[in-house]
Amino acid sequence: MVIQPEGSMWRAHFLLFAFFSAVARLPAQQEDLDIDRLEIPAPPPETPVPYFGLGGGFVGTFLFPKLDALNTKSQQWDVGTFSQPLFMSGVEGVVTVGLIPNLRISVFGLGGSKELQKSLSADTQRRAGFALSATGLSIAYAIVPARSLTIVPTVSSGWGMLNVEFAQAPTHTRWETVSPNSEGPLLHRLTASYLFVHPQLYAEYAPLPFLMIRLGGGYQFSFLGQWEHNRIAVAEGVPAELNASGASAQFAIFVGLFN
Repeated sequence: MVIQPEGSMWRAHFLLFAFFSAVARLPAQQEDLDIDRLEIPAPPPETPVPYFGLGGGFVGTFLFPKLDALNTKSQQWDVGTFSQPLFMSGVEGVVTVGLIPNLRISVFGLGGSKELQKSLSADTQRRAGFALSATGLSIAYAIVPARSLTIVPTVSSGWGMLNVEFAQAPTHTRWETVSPNSEGPLLHRLTASYLFVHPQLYAEYAPLPFLMIRLGGGYQFSFLGQWEHNRIAVAEGVPAELNASGASAQFAIFVGLFN
């Protein structure tokens, strides 16, 4: 049996210890090296999603026309005065035009009326009425400042009908009294068609992909045609300020597809 010198055994133990220490340090060095060289790629730029809207819903508009001329006449009939605003309600359908980004068109129909009534006696009533209807087309451009929120400058245009009515009648009549020689009920109905241009600004919010809520306002400019009295006579001298022009405020709720 060969006995190794004590110095040789010590050197062997030292070499083994140095070898395992070096092996143990290699992963940590490699990890430090990889971390230093690691490059985190920047996130890709977010691609804007084109605006899209398709749907329909309920529209409510408060119109503030001038009523001074109308109230002068209603006071002559002793039925009181009309007050602002005139509430008009209806429906609207919207669709995005794919050829031009963010361009939207819509069609709508609205109508509203106000009425005054007074009892002259137990069996005689007086009534005054004021009504507007409108049908039109809107062209709008959607600006999307934030997710689900859209600012929509809009120009609407179309045609409508303005009706003013004053009537007096007993509370009960008979078919036989509907006669050209009768001195029974009184009816004065004045009507005029009109064209309008209505610039507006909407703020629309879509809390869900299938639901959209709108608030907005604008000013309607109207251009009246000829007044008719009871659809027979041409009515002359009707005050020019009796028209369908005025400031407006609108709210609406739509269902469909909105981004």
